[in-house]
Amino acid sequence: MGRAVKMGTYTYIPAPPRSPATADGTLTKDGRLITLTTTEPILRDFLDALRSLEDDLGRRWMSATGLPTFARAE
Repeated sequence: MGRAVKMGTYTYIPAPPRSPATADGTLTKDGRLITLTTTEPILRDFLDALRSLEDDLGRRWMSATGLPTFARAE
């Protein structure tokens, strides 16, 4: 993953690659930090699944309409 992901009013910032297994990412809302410990692996898996679905939908949209796909939301 490796980059910040905006989810509505929340921003998820993953732990840096190659960081120790004990390092967690962060979730912020309105400048307030929400500590992630147990939930980070679940959130990471969920965001990876969403990214995969987004990529698949983009490919299907492209083949169905013949139009270029839109850039992924940051």
